[in-house]
Amino acid sequence: MNTKVTIRDVAEKAGVSISSVHLALSGKTGVSDATREKIRRTAEEMGYQPNMLASSLKRSTRRIAILLPNDIGDNQYYYRPVWRGVHDYLSNINMNLECVELPYDDDGRIDAFSHMLEMVERNEIHGILTVGHMDDRETIPGWKKIRSKSVAMVCISSEHKLCSHICCIQPEYDVIGRTMAELIISRIPRFGSIFLCAGNPGWDAHALIVKGFDDYLKENHCPNLVYKDHSWGINQESYINIVEKLSRPDVAACGSVYSQGTIMLGQALEETQKNGLVYAVGSDLPDITADRLRRSIFNAVIQKNPYAQGYAGIRTLVEYLISSKIPEQKHVYVGSEVVLKSNLVMYEHEQYRYLFF
Repeated sequence: MNTKVTIRDVAEKAGVSISSVHLALSGKTGVSDATREKIRRTAEEMGYQPNMLASSLKRSTRRIAILLPNDIGDNQYYYRPVWRGVHDYLSNINMNLECVELPYDDDGRIDAFSHMLEMVERNEIHGILTVGHMDDRETIPGWKKIRSKSVAMVCISSEHKLCSHICCIQPEYDVIGRTMAELIISRIPRFGSIFLCAGNPGWDAHALIVKGFDDYLKENHCPNLVYKDHSWGINQESYINIVEKLSRPDVAACGSVYSQGTIMLGQALEETQKNGLVYAVGSDLPDITADRLRRSIFNAVIQKNPYAQGYAGIRTLVEYLISSKIPEQKHVYVGSEVVLKSNLVMYEHEQYRYLFF
């Protein structure tokens, strides 16, 4: 296991912020002489070594691998704005930076990962931007090799379980689940059942929203029965299951915790002519979902700000590589927002709003 002392460790030991440690050890103003001396003494006692890689990168080309799902096919509904956020940030910086983009679909996932691994083993990669759920069984041996190289990593959507990372950029999933539950419960009777497209229980990005949803119902003593479908891709079998559950006569509301489920749920609402008869809450806002919100197929949509995750993720990684800047928190939360028909105009035509730390 990598036991190298980090700037975060020094900050915790000295009882100061990470930014104070950075200012003190880089000789910059912004901290008192007493604090500077305390930080320097703590760093020395802990054996902290400054990030020489970051110093050298100021004079040389930095190479970042961007290993994310592609933005076509089923992935377009969530990852198109993620990639747009990445590209928008990169288009506005002026430095020696080379990005190796490795977009993948399910069939090409292992090939993309193997390509990145080869570059890491040749010491050609200084940083990685990826998603947490890339750490599955097939990639475990490779991630262990990457961990031994101490390559800087930033995750978006969910944290990586196999490698240490600077931080994870994500929405507050528990709050999203609770918000979805409150929206639904406030609109249906206590005896009305709820159908939830619950996604992949093995992915935090889905499972934590479901947990927040369930916790809200339990804490508020809601007796409503909840039917769950754990599909996580767009296919005929998943769609048939959604139509079947949505067609139950006791279902008074429905929701989806992920974008692809929202696409199928919207289609099912139209096909079964349940729109207007059940209260429906979706996730994320691609054009097709925005149109269904406009036409009252959905009553509300929770926007998880994928654009902000991409933008903040690549920015965090670049700033770490050039100046060792680390966010104060291990989890950096982007704002999520409830979009209604009344405020949809704020989000149309790709006018994504985002919050930064």
